Amino acid sequence: MTVNTSTKTSLSHVIYWFLALSTFYLGIHLTRTNFMEIEWFSRSGCLVVILGVWSSMGVIFKEKLIVQKVSWKRNQAFAKSKFKLLKSKHRPAINESEIDEINDEHDKELTEQLQHLKMSIGALEVSLLISGTFVWGFGDLLMLLTK
Repeated sequence: MTVNTSTKTSLSHVIYWFLALSTFYLGIHLTRTNFMEIEWFSRSGCLVVILGVWSSMGVIFKEKLIVQKVSWKRNQAFAKSKFKLLKSKHRPAINESEIDEINDEHDKELTEQLQHLKMSIGALEVSLLISGTFVWGFGDLLMLLTK
């Protein structure tokens, strides 16, 4: 059984991109209405960069959650193994191959889950940071071109 993060990850991608596009739209709208006589579109790029950085902080928390869940499953497997040993009448010695198998499964699952998390969320952050930086740096020029 693996820890499923794909549904939550997809939802967070949609939420972050909705916020980013809304920020860009608001920046365009405020610039076109000449609100406070300031160019707002490039400032919206700054906010999207901040959103990308904020998203990357979430990766740290998700990574810790995955490590805790997978470690909990490993501990449960160890507990079941110990319970079988205590339940048996002739009480055999601890089976080293079973312990190695549990540890190997734990390491494999942890590696797969963290790889999936980093690939799926890393793409979100990079895309937010690139688009936000581009608008932040060239937003005023883009607005001049659309007039």
